[in-house]
Amino acid sequence: RESLQRILSADELQRVGRFHFERDQNRFIAARGILRHILGSYLRKNPYNVRFEYTAKGKPILAMTYEPGTLSFNLSHSNAFALYAVTLHRNIGIDIEHISENVAIWEIARSFFSQAETSSLERIHKNKVHELFFQYWTRKEAFLKARGEGISFSMEKIDVSLIKGRILSPITLLGDESESTRWYVQDLFPCCGYAAAIAVEGGNCDLSFLHYEANG
Repeated sequence: RESLQRILSADELQRVGRFHFERDQNRFIAARGILRHILGSYLRKNPYNVRFEYTAKGKPILAMTYEPGTLSFNLSHSNAFALYAVTLHRNIGIDIEHISENVAIWEIARSFFSQAETSSLERIHKNKVHELFFQYWTRKEAFLKARGEGISFSMEKIDVSLIKGRILSPITLLGDESESTRWYVQDLFPCCGYAAAIAVEGGNCDLSFLHYEANG
């Protein structure tokens, strides 16, 4: 914890202090510290010198001191797991969620899922319904994060029921076919009991996956 905490900025340390539980403090320190190491390696800078700005909706981006739009990144964490995505010259989003059965999936689906997605949930075996729910949810979240949107976006207009799992597949934005062809989503399988997805702007790209080992 100490080595990662030393490279955090003043505002990040303030955020650490706002967490009540030490477990949550440690997870934030690890998530941001590792992010700084990853971006520092791409930028060839000391991790401490990596500077962030925030969009109006709170999404962290690299400060304008770097060449705008060159390097994009996103991160997501759930419990003790974190996923990071980095790309050049395109927007990207990533999401990971623990598959929990203590979630009001039908209430959420009625509010945020398309008709096709809800119909898929209704048809699948009850033992698989929570897994499919979180698969759809992470696909939607990854897309929204890639666009820099919050959940105020009309999520029921995003149909991800046709995504083909392990390959980049176009989403369906109901009522906006031209925008649909810009965005692609792929499922990720980081560990048992979790759902995850990555979204990128444009589908003509190769994805490489690395396991990051934090030292100290």
